Amino acid sequence: MILQIDQKLLLCLASLQKEESEKSLNYLASAKEDFSLLPADIRKDYSYKSTLIKSIFKETIGNVALALSSVEDSAEDIYAYTYTKLTENLFVFNEQGISALDIGKVLFILILGFMFAAFYKRKIMNLAINREKISMSSAKAISSIGYYLIAFITFIVALNSIGLDLSNFGMIAGALSIGIGFGLQTVVSNLAAGIILMFERTIRLGDYIEVSDTIRGTVSHMRMRSTTVTTNDNIDVVIPNSSFIQNNVINWTLESDVRRIHIPFSVAYGTENAKVEEIILEELKDSSINYVKNIKKYPTVIWMTAMGSSSVDYELVVWIKGASTTKPSGTKSDFLKFIYYTLNKHQIEIPFPQLDLHVKPPAMKEEI
Repeated sequence: MILQIDQKLLLCLASLQKEESEKSLNYLASAKEDFSLLPADIRKDYSYKSTLIKSIFKETIGNVALALSSVEDSAEDIYAYTYTKLTENLFVFNEQGISALDIGKVLFILILGFMFAAFYKRKIMNLAINREKISMSSAKAISSIGYYLIAFITFIVALNSIGLDLSNFGMIAGALSIGIGFGLQTVVSNLAAGIILMFERTIRLGDYIEVSDTIRGTVSHMRMRSTTVTTNDNIDVVIPNSSFIQNNVINWTLESDVRRIHIPFSVAYGTENAKVEEIILEELKDSSINYVKNIKKYPTVIWMTAMGSSSVDYELVVWIKGASTTKPSGTKSDFLKFIYYTLNKHQIEIPFPQLDLHVKPPAMKEEI
């Protein structure tokens, strides 16, 4: 063991002479570890070995410290040079010098702020999905307003962080907003209408609405500026939100999806009124058509509406709900087919307009 320690110390000294600090430290550490394993009485007899190890260790640490000091000085020089370049003004804005470090700081704050805004928006929408008490329309309103508010605050904080005078900036922004406002009146009007719709909830996602005679469908998307209505022909119609505030809108499913429809039909003169009602209502009960039945509040009735030139006109008044409400054309077609089949089944004549042509022969001349 003593020979091994001597050999390692010699190797340590040789490495120091060659300025191989890392090797010398390894040999020295190994020799010190071996020396600590010796019995106490032997360590006492060879105390000079311990003294030699300590002196070499001290000298070695000094050399390493010198090397580390040089590296540290170089690192400080690099840091000082880099910091000087980063803080050097690239340009002047609003009497304030802007450096690369300032730009980086602004970008970092903006990225952090928009990430938080996106997280907030996603969290609100998840709450609406997981909790039935929060509607999707309300969640969209809260999340959108919160998102833009966080984005605005982030922008102000980012500018303030680099020492920009926001009072002067506010005056410039105010002047620009007045000029731009005249050209963006429609956009601002639509944004305001979008906020009103989201809070009033007169139109919600999934509602079946009728905007005009040609536009009728389900509300598929609601945004701050516009709303998308998907028709039964799967056509997406983008409507500015101000249209819903300024014009009349029929919401077929605002409070309830139960609606009453009128199905017109005619029979020939001579057909008993009671027979028509009895046949249609009895056959309807046994049919597979989806409608509201057996509820006193929503009775199914037949009304006589007119006595025309060639027919007696009736209406089947029936209540529908659910998918039948959002597909009125298909629902009306189903009832008309049912009435046509029922009248033919019971041999009740369905009249149609017809003209009779009477040819009058010419009058014979009187003989003189």
